[in-house]
Order: sequence, then C-alpha cells, then structure tokens
Amino acid sequence: MAAIVGLIIGYLLGTRAGDKGHEELQESWRTITTSQGFRDMLGGFFALMGEFLNRGRGALAQKLQTPEIEARSRELEQAA
Repeated sequence: MAAIVGLIIGYLLGTRAGDKGHEELQESWRTITTSQGFRDMLGGFFALMGEFLNRGRGALAQKLQTPEIEARSRELEQAA
C-alpha cells in the first residue's frame, strides 16, 4: 500500500517535472508491478475477493432457499 501511495505522490511531482519525470514514473511503475511483493498483494486481494464472493453466494442461497441454487453451490464447492 505504501508503494501505491508513493506512486501517486511521484506522479503528482512527476507531472511538474516534465518528460524526465514521466519516464521516471514509468520506470517506478514497472519496478513496482514486477516485484514479488506486488504479486503477493494481488494474490491476497484475489483470494479475499473470492472468499467474499463465496460467502455472498452462500448467503444469497440461504435467503432464496431454492434447491437449484443450493445444488449449484454444492457443485461449485466440490469443483473447487
């Protein structure tokens, strides 16, 4: 998260620095997005979103209480 905040600040400062600042910003972005820490953060984000979706699907199935949704939910859980 600190890297993203740093990138935003760098962007704001870079826009005032002209072409050289823009090139430095691009290089910083490449460095951040290719880092293992960034990849780990994205992996954690997607895992968290998957968990939220699974919980939401389960809650929705309970609210609707339809056999079709419950059966499909069980199929998806078994496939995972």
